[in-house]
Amino acid sequence: MSRPLFALVVAETRIALRSPLLWLLTLLTVTGRTVSTWHEMPNWSVEGVDTATSALVIGAGAMLAANLAILRDRRADALELTDPLPVRAQTRTLAVLVAYPLVAMAYAAVAMGMQIAGLLINSRPVGHFDVRELPAGVLPVALMAVLGAAVGRWIPHLFAAPVCILLFFWTLVQFPQSWLLPMVPYPKLAIDPVRPPAWHLLYAAALTLTVGTAALLRHGSRHPGLVLPGAGSAAAVAVALTLTLNSPAAAAAARTEDLRQSTRSVTAGADHCETLQTTRYCAFPSYAGWIPLWRDAVGPVVAAVPTAFRHRLPGITQRAGTGTFDPTVTSRNILTTMSWGRNGAERDSRRALAAQMAAAATGFPRGTQRGAGPSGCDARGRARTVVALWLIGQTEEPLPATSTRSSVRTDSGKPTERVVPASDLGAVDYGPAELAYARRLLAQSGARERIRANWTALTAPATTLDEALPLLNLNRSAASETPKGTPCE
Repeated sequence: MSRPLFALVVAETRIALRSPLLWLLTLLTVTGRTVSTWHEMPNWSVEGVDTATSALVIGAGAMLAANLAILRDRRADALELTDPLPVRAQTRTLAVLVAYPLVAMAYAAVAMGMQIAGLLINSRPVGHFDVRELPAGVLPVALMAVLGAAVGRWIPHLFAAPVCILLFFWTLVQFPQSWLLPMVPYPKLAIDPVRPPAWHLLYAAALTLTVGTAALLRHGSRHPGLVLPGAGSAAAVAVALTLTLNSPAAAAAARTEDLRQSTRSVTAGADHCETLQTTRYCAFPSYAGWIPLWRDAVGPVVAAVPTAFRHRLPGITQRAGTGTFDPTVTSRNILTTMSWGRNGAERDSRRALAAQMAAAATGFPRGTQRGAGPSGCDARGRARTVVALWLIGQTEEPLPATSTRSSVRTDSGKPTERVVPASDLGAVDYGPAELAYARRLLAQSGARERIRANWTALTAPATTLDEALPLLNLNRSAASETPKGTPCE
């Protein structure tokens, strides 16, 4: 590298490091991703891709910054300022092509590192962390910076770079799963999505060199130092793309079924099973690390149920977000999702899973337990409602029931509004009296022994709350409200 070129690279690097576009977008990327993922336990198979994809925001800033650096030569006084310099326009272009991609990649690497560090806070990650996602996120940022410089040389107008950014992201949105892209931002919705092989990294790197050579060719194509590297990088693009599209990973991706279009069971593939304290837990293999979290949520509920009745309790099976429900599985299992909370949100996850086990233990109908009943049911004034809320309290404090409103059409086609109960027990409604009695039981010593001794009577659907109070050694402190909906059977 000649001394003038080195000096220009250093100068452009300093300018790029101070660019508000780069550091503001880096701050925005890190903040936005941290906030959006703060309450979700990470799955590396997804978060690795999302972290890499988020770096494209920084790439957009790099494209604009590099483009503006090239367009300095178009200013009114640029010729007067640059003519005395001992460098040609081609050298200035090369300095921008070196400085801005390097600085942009550094910003992207810092942003990705901070995101990964944030994902590890109070976390039990699952899934497969593919280290190739890190360079897969950094290389497109360099490509975007180089593209900004190339556009500035070939289309020296301010509107060109913003239009290029729009086209770049439009392509990503329209063809999110195409391996022809320098970045594959959205894999097929699968338990363990297949990602491009290492050849795809070579493809992105060669594409970056090709675009950079195209920027330099704007100054003339006679120099052998441009023609040979340009031809070589173009050939590398073709070879790397061919190897990528014909790799075993590409064949595996073609065979992978997109769960959004799947007709298979939502629990298909959840075959990593463990039996802990009489409860059977089945997870997708890459999510097996969450089984201890599920056990901690439902274990206290199961332990509070009399031993003679525990064999009736369902197991816990993980489900995908889409697909069909297999009655042979749903009749014997509680289905849990592919997400779990953290940093405070884990309490909601624990409560929801514990509540489903409590509902199953006390005999609430399966439809209302899962919130699938059209209008839900009302459990006011029933002993088993208090017992179910007390069981939830073994894991997390039970909460008051609420309701949701949904718009439905009647048989005549007219729209009407339906109010459906929404509680930890599903589409099951209850009042403040049942919740108050459950909280009194949670604070009372000996409550577990009394509930176990009278389990059959207390969980019978016909047993009223007034009949249960003597069995629970509770004084009548609040009258139950009259059921407002269909009583739970």
